[in-house]
Amino acid sequence: MFHDVRTIQSARIARFGAGATIVRSDRALAESQIQNVAPSVFAESKHASRSERYTHIPTVEVLRGLAREGFHAFEVRQGGSRDADKRGFTKHLLRLRREGTALVGDSQREVILLNSHDGTSSYQLMSGLFRMVCSNGLVVAEGEAHAIRIPHKGDIVQQVIEGAYRVIDTGAEIDRRVAEMRRIDLRPAEQEAFAEAASALRFAGEASPVTPRQVNAPRRSADAGSDLWRTFNRAQENLTQGGLDYIHRNAETRAASRRSTRPVNGIDGNVTLNRALWVLSERMAELKAA
Repeated sequence: MFHDVRTIQSARIARFGAGATIVRSDRALAESQIQNVAPSVFAESKHASRSERYTHIPTVEVLRGLAREGFHAFEVRQGGSRDADKRGFTKHLLRLRREGTALVGDSQREVILLNSHDGTSSYQLMSGLFRMVCSNGLVVAEGEAHAIRIPHKGDIVQQVIEGAYRVIDTGAEIDRRVAEMRRIDLRPAEQEAFAEAASALRFAGEASPVTPRQVNAPRRSADAGSDLWRTFNRAQENLTQGGLDYIHRNAETRAASRRSTRPVNGIDGNVTLNRALWVLSERMAELKAA
């Protein structure tokens, strides 16, 4: 699966839910690595449920077209499915970087490509940031210009390539937003309010099992600070990566047990939470500016 020992050390593979998988590396992934964890990227045909109007182009053909333009995948995720008939066609997400793209502070700008061959997703392109400090990927919600949808019809490869360039071209605006967040200082009460709102987004519809203080706690000294950018990143990492301890109490038996929050590895849940947290950060920036 891997080319050498260095790649074995740099790549991380995890499995989550009904056979879903993820691999992340600090170097561009080879096709063999991608195929090993996300075979739906290489699906040779569409799922039987798709109509004749559905143009099937294997995602790998799109990746090869993007590679010719200097875009390479550093992360791939494939969603699981309880339907065995759909497992070779399920939703998959790839995070790509273009050669020569400058860092945004401590983060690498990325293009996020989402697709499936079972009808659950069109081709979608979104902006992303990958923090080198914590190896944690953000999904940037910047409006429709930064969330491009391409239906399965026509010249898909060329449309995706053009979309990837449009996403990359938004980099100056993302740089400006990040710089603005770095300049905004939050009082302790504002940090707590942000963490509480972020926790509500993560545990929508149920009581949060963790406290705002846990959500706002830095995992490394580099993340300690009162600016909005680091407050946002602390909440994003703690809520998406999981691992926050809490006490679970059984209402019937009154028994208590120690548990930890789970990471948000599912494709839809991860993207939705990331984008919601970005919007929350932007709204906080607007309030502080006012």
